[in-house]
Amino acid sequence: MTLKIKLLSEYSKFADQDNSTDIHRTLLTETRHWLSNFPEVQKLFDEALLKHDQGIFKRNTLDDLRLSLEILVRQIFCNQKTLENQIAQVGQFVKGHGGSPQLANMFEKLVDYYTKYQNTYVKHDDAVITAEIEFIFELTASFMKHFLRLNKNGMEPLCEPPANK
Repeated sequence: MTLKIKLLSEYSKFADQDNSTDIHRTLLTETRHWLSNFPEVQKLFDEALLKHDQGIFKRNTLDDLRLSLEILVRQIFCNQKTLENQIAQVGQFVKGHGGSPQLANMFEKLVDYYTKYQNTYVKHDDAVITAEIEFIFELTASFMKHFLRLNKNGMEPLCEPPANK
């Protein structure tokens, strides 16, 4: 954790409050609750939220969100594929867990667009559009919450997370 993030996390009450945003706090709180059994994912999500709330490291905020979603999907699907390579599996997962074909198709399309957006504006360039950060944050939180709701084992991973080396 960088010194700036550490200072902001411990002393944010003294920071300039003009950085407040209209981000959907209830959605974020619910998502954090659903992530409680996924500590690695929750840590990245929390770091992204801290960076967003303090208005720092905009590119890193979105990169942390993408990585947290990718790790969550990997843990649910028990594989090590990138998010871009899980799009069809996302649709199958939604259908296989009671989602309508239309919802499954919507998830596939949204995850596809999400990865393309991330690759264009975040992963391969530092062209983050500040006005879009809250939308991407809320979309990521919605994906996570709904994936975990559909997860047949409730809030537990379907497999053991890979051992740290």
